[in-house]
Amino acid sequence: MLLVFEYMPNGNLRECLDGVSEKCLDWGARIEVAIGAARGLEYLHEAAAPRILHRDVKSTNILLDENWRAKITDLGMAKSLVK
Repeated sequence: MLLVFEYMPNGNLRECLDGVSEKCLDWGARIEVAIGAARGLEYLHEAAAPRILHRDVKSTNILLDENWRAKITDLGMAKSLVK
């Protein structure tokens, strides 16, 4: 098996918030990242088929693409919400 992932040049949210990365987000950008992560979770909880409960949301599991869009990762602890 081979897994291929999208490249995330801006690392994870934790690195950005801790100042590990030279690239830093202003408060407006941080709000956009938070909204993007919330929308991703909303999709997993409400629109995905089957619905998915992440169960391990943390800043290291939110990656930032080249446009600073949040991408939720690490679904290893996720649980399917089948009715």
